[in-house]
Amino acid sequence: MFVNNNNQNNARADRSMFTIRGDLDGGKGTQEFISIRQFIGLLIAKEEFLLPIEVTNEIIMMNQLTFVPRAPNFIEGVINLRGTIVPAINLRKMLGMSNEKPTAQSRIIIAHFDEVMIGLIVDGITYVISVPEEQLQQQVLPSKGNSSELISMISKRGSQVNGVIDIAKVLSETGINYQAQDEEVEEESH
Repeated sequence: MFVNNNNQNNARADRSMFTIRGDLDGGKGTQEFISIRQFIGLLIAKEEFLLPIEVTNEIIMMNQLTFVPRAPNFIEGVINLRGTIVPAINLRKMLGMSNEKPTAQSRIIIAHFDEVMIGLIVDGITYVISVPEEQLQQQVLPSKGNSSELISMISKRGSQVNGVIDIAKVLSETGINYQAQDEEVEEESH
């Protein structure tokens, strides 16, 4: 006599404490996929901007900055981050806002782009936010100085509108030639 043990095993599995009922995200079988990007909210003056989380390495307290002679006015200096020298860029100055002394809420966001690390000095961090792609718009703003040129997207969430800072544009404004550094490394290896 042949007995089907699958029915008995399935009945036991349904009563198990670890049985998954529905989808892991809490849905009931919906197959809709929503593309979401994550950003760090940061304050510059009283304005809130967003920075893509994928370019962020870490967030640190304001450290002792070493002054760099003849650097552009928005480069506050350099910091020694565990043996790596990182330029510290004051986003207030780069965006054409008035400069103020750092406060207890001021932070340096260590960000990267194509193997180049920079520190972004901001007045504060607000939160990490997930934004669906349909709430992001590629934006080319009319040029009225550096501030509009650093924004690549606009996030529109209800009545909240924030500019998304483009780290590649920030780097190009600094004049750091990251492509030349790559070429030097290639020449040394040959």
